[in-house]
Amino acid sequence: MGMAVGIRGKGRPKLTETAEIDLAIREATLQAMLEHGEAATMHAIAQAAGLSRKSLYARYPNKQALFVGIIRDALTSAEALQYEGGGSAEERLLHYIEAALAAITRPESQALQHLLRRDHGYISALKTEMLDATRKIFFAPLAALLGEAKAAGELAIDDVEATARATIQLIFAEGLRPDDDRPRGLTHGLRGDYAAFLTRLLTRGLTPRRP
Repeated sequence: MGMAVGIRGKGRPKLTETAEIDLAIREATLQAMLEHGEAATMHAIAQAAGLSRKSLYARYPNKQALFVGIIRDALTSAEALQYEGGGSAEERLLHYIEAALAAITRPESQALQHLLRRDHGYISALKTEMLDATRKIFFAPLAALLGEAKAAGELAIDDVEATARATIQLIFAEGLRPDDDRPRGLTHGLRGDYAAFLTRLLTRGLTPRRP
């Protein structure tokens, strides 16, 4: 539910009011995207944020500009993927893959993917932010994991960055597959099965041979 900011007096809003308005718009827009996708309307978003349509249009000239702005903020503020870091290299890799699959199959992530598939204009507008977010959220922690495993002699990796990129592509290939291609989507059980399969596939070729 959006955070209504209430009715304020006339004149330019104070900095605290501006921050509250921006937060209300962000929450209302994200909720509208999650529930209605491209069918969400500026009128409904303004109502959910506790604003007039005039106030919303004063900040964003149209719905695409609003969606692009809110998604851009979400991408730039995203943090690196968190996963359980204990155990062997194989166990850490499994935990990473499970966490990555969980992240990209969350309802809000799926709603964003659906929006991007429906209108490629969003991809063009957000290409830089999407690449930067992918590197920060997924690539950096995986490259660190693989680099540490290589340094410790747990995994025999020639090119850490190339291996990380290939692994992320395999994760995304399954996790971002449209739900229309699956009878019930990628459920928690299926995520675990795929994570275990992918971990075995990767570590089988990367585990160093013992003399």
